[in-house]
Amino acid sequence: MKNVRLEDIAKELDITKVSVSKALRDHKDISEETRKKVKKKAKEMGYHPNLQARSLTSKVTNTIGVIVPKIAHAFFAATIEGIYKAAEKEGYKVILGVSYENEQLEKEHLESMINMRVDGLVVSVTEKTKKPDIFEDAKEMGINLVFFDRGFTDAGFSYVKVNDRESARKGVKHLIGLGYKDIAHLAGYNTSTIGKQRRAGYNEALQEAGLSMAESAIIEGGFSEVDGARGFNILLEQYGKPEAIFAVTYPVGLGILSEMHKLGISPADIPILAFGDSDFNQYLETPFICIDQPNYELGKRAFEQLFKEMKAKEDVIPEMVILSADLAKKPVWISSDNLSV
Repeated sequence: MKNVRLEDIAKELDITKVSVSKALRDHKDISEETRKKVKKKAKEMGYHPNLQARSLTSKVTNTIGVIVPKIAHAFFAATIEGIYKAAEKEGYKVILGVSYENEQLEKEHLESMINMRVDGLVVSVTEKTKKPDIFEDAKEMGINLVFFDRGFTDAGFSYVKVNDRESARKGVKHLIGLGYKDIAHLAGYNTSTIGKQRRAGYNEALQEAGLSMAESAIIEGGFSEVDGARGFNILLEQYGKPEAIFAVTYPVGLGILSEMHKLGISPADIPILAFGDSDFNQYLETPFICIDQPNYELGKRAFEQLFKEMKAKEDVIPEMVILSADLAKKPVWISSDNLSV
């Protein structure tokens, strides 16, 4: 038998999914007539609320939902750990959804968690999510939501992030201080906050030093290894070899490195500045210059902000919580020469 969803009931009655959910919970915003109509239709269609049943009798489930674009990299692994530990401390369980940079899957995770009536949501959006519209359902349902790392600054939700613009400026300024003037940028999508802000920091550093780069030296794309590899090939084709490269994320830097090896280009000849760090960096023969984000702290602060808002007795005013990110110390390369037997 097909599992009946809120969307199915909404379609039958030609009302919104939010109205259906509110009617099932006897929300005061919904008229008595609509509540009866929705409950009757739900019964006829064989709707079973499952996890939502708890929320029909209690406003608190002591669960939060976390939606991230990926979990395979050090950054999200560390931020998720920060969220889990902080949530556990306050007696909350975490439901994790991974969007794999797919906007439709992100939406499905969001809807599922809303239907489960989580008490709050912590979200880092996909690289393709251009508008915050899909998160309005959470607001309508009275579920607190906090963005972290990737999000929207004008969506009416709190946002915990690092100072992308200033950190990128410092990193590129460091490259310039080392004597590099021809610095290309493999950038994130300009529709994303972090892509836009890191690119702005890159441009500021160049302007302060009286430098400029051709548009062909700036390659817009995503945040993964595949995007780094693709972007590096485009860079070589339309611009040529730069003196150095600023990669919008550490995975993008790894993608660049992979293509360098394939093409027989020595990484020592084109230093890579990466926004983000990884323990993996110490194993590279030519380590990246890294802008080190406080990954664990970012996740921890995101939950703490959400917890504060969930416990607030008055309407919450969205906050922008900005953490600093500094250049990481250069790792010592691990080789057989410095390993003890």
